[in-house]
Amino acid sequence: MTINVIPVEVVDHYNALHSFLNSGCIAPDRIDFVRMEIAMIERDIPGIKVLQ
Repeated sequence: MTINVIPVEVVDHYNALHSFLNSGCIAPDRIDFVRMEIAMIERDIPGIKVLQ
């Protein structure tokens, strides 16, 4: 049995992106970039959505 451990740095970065996106303090021209970054992390690490 293999246990996949998500590094804490990745989880912190993922959570920070969500916080930043939801804060309203992001420039409108950067929203798509942040959403793409979140989507890329979710694609590469499927279990990360559960940790949020």
